[in-house]
Amino acid sequence: METGMNARKGSTLTKGIKYGVGGVAILLLILTAFSTVENGHVGFRKTLGSVNPTVLEPGPHWKWPFISSIVEVNTQVAKSEADAAASSKDLQPVHSHVAVNYTIPKGVAYKLLHDVGLDYDTKVINPHVQEIFKEVTAKYSAEELISKRERVALETNELLKKALEAYNIQVGDISIVNFTFSDAFNQSIEQKQIAAQNAMKAQNDLDKAKIDAQQNVVKAEADATAAKAKADADLYVAQQKAKGNIELAKSITADLVDYKFLESWKGDVPDAWGNGSLINMLPSKTPVPTETIKK
Repeated sequence: METGMNARKGSTLTKGIKYGVGGVAILLLILTAFSTVENGHVGFRKTLGSVNPTVLEPGPHWKWPFISSIVEVNTQVAKSEADAAASSKDLQPVHSHVAVNYTIPKGVAYKLLHDVGLDYDTKVINPHVQEIFKEVTAKYSAEELISKRERVALETNELLKKALEAYNIQVGDISIVNFTFSDAFNQSIEQKQIAAQNAMKAQNDLDKAKIDAQQNVVKAEADATAAKAKADADLYVAQQKAKGNIELAKSITADLVDYKFLESWKGDVPDAWGNGSLINMLPSKTPVPTETIKK
């Protein structure tokens, strides 16, 4: 009897294990039968190496467990970066870091996936960037690459757009981060910059000297004008003073002189009266010595 009970217990345990394993297997099947396409992407169901062209929008999607997978293609703006090397028109070695913004339209994502694969960045974009960078760089001298960087980037962008249209890749904009040249070229550029700065300083010094000279001329002319004006003013004053003296002399009559004499006379009488008359003491009656007249 105990043996039968043990047998039944063993059978029940075995069934439980089987059911548990079966439940886990079913759960795994359910979990592996779904996959999620992320936002900004489109998906394609791939079964045993064959890609179905049906576009799967963002969200959960079913697939055959273990034999199918969901391949995603990014349809957002993406960036491809590459180090590019070339030679300038004057045969200077040039190195640069180029960044390209691009977009994969979801309507052509399947064709790109089918024709190129997911590694289109490595297979298509970077090689074309290298090729076009060399083509454009060869048109400019090393100095022009520095001074006309925007123009170089614009021309590279236009050529890259045309080249990648064949792969349905839409190029947004391109950025040439930097140009790197040889040490010898960098030294020559530095020397030219120093020479240009010295020439500019010399020109500034010359301009300053010219301005100073012009200011001195203006000052001298102003001083001369002021001196002439002062001389004219002094002459005018002297002429007016002389004119005043002449008018004053004309206004001093003999009677006025006698009047002033009498006004200041204190009654003193000289020892000799001449003809014995007070009138003979007046200045107008006093004879002027001949020597004084001659003088």
